[in-house]
Amino acid sequence: MSPLNSKYKQILWVNVLILAAGIGGMVWYKWHNVLYATGAGLGIGVVEYVFMRVSLGRKQEKEQKRDE
Repeated sequence: MSPLNSKYKQILWVNVLILAAGIGGMVWYKWHNVLYATGAGLGIGVVEYVFMRVSLGRKQEKEQKRDE
């Protein structure tokens, strides 16, 4: 898979950070435990990164083929 261009890298990291912070905040609000919140944020962040990376990689490849 080719490296993402800067536009897609920004989209990827903004989505990962927003989702991880949101889930971590919700878990902390529910149980008031920093370790649970950190674990949940990291866990969902990793899952979101993998799925978004694959999705944006495919989108970028389609865009490059279309422009050729």
